[in-house]
Amino acid sequence: MQNRLNSSIQELKNIHSLAMCAVLVALYVAIDTASVYVTPTLQLTFSFLVLGLLGYRFGAFTGTLAGLACDLIAYIIRPAGPLHLGFTLSTMLTVLVFALFLYERELKLWRIILSKTIINLGINIALNTYWLSNLYGKAYIVLLSERVIKNIALLPIEIALLWFIFKSFEQIIKRIGNR
Repeated sequence: MQNRLNSSIQELKNIHSLAMCAVLVALYVAIDTASVYVTPTLQLTFSFLVLGLLGYRFGAFTGTLAGLACDLIAYIIRPAGPLHLGFTLSTMLTVLVFALFLYERELKLWRIILSKTIINLGINIALNTYWLSNLYGKAYIVLLSERVIKNIALLPIEIALLWFIFKSFEQIIKRIGNR
C-alpha cells in the first residue's frame, strides 16, 4: 500500500503524467458540462469514466488531486446550484476508491465491479443524497428512492463501460509507452 502511495506521489514529478492528467481533467469538464439534469437532484453523466481513469492511472494521491481539480473547474465553467464542497469531497472519494482497487494492479473485472458498486452505494446513493438533502432542505428519504433506482439500474451499464474504457486505455498506454 505504501509503495503504491509513493508511486502515486511520484506521478506529480513526471511531465508526461501531468500532461495526461490535465487532458483527463479537461475531458471531465467537457463531459460534465454535457451532463443532463433529469431533476434538480438527479443527474445523468459519463464523467465517472474519467474519474475511473484518474484513479486507475494516477493512484490515490495524484488522482485524488486531479479529482479535486475536475470538480472545481467544472463548477467554475458550469455552476449547477450553489457550490457545495461535499460534492467535491465525493468526487475525490470516487477517484480514491478506483485508485485503491485498480492503481498498479492487474485489471480484473471483479475489481471494477466491486469499486463501482462501493461508489454507487456508498458515495452516489448515501453520501451524495445527504449532500443534496442538506443543500435543498428536502428529506433524505424522499431523495433516496429516485437515487437508489437510478444508481442500481445503471450499475451494470457503468461497469461494462468502465471495463471497455479501461481495456482501451490499457492498449493506448502500451502503444505510446508508459512514460
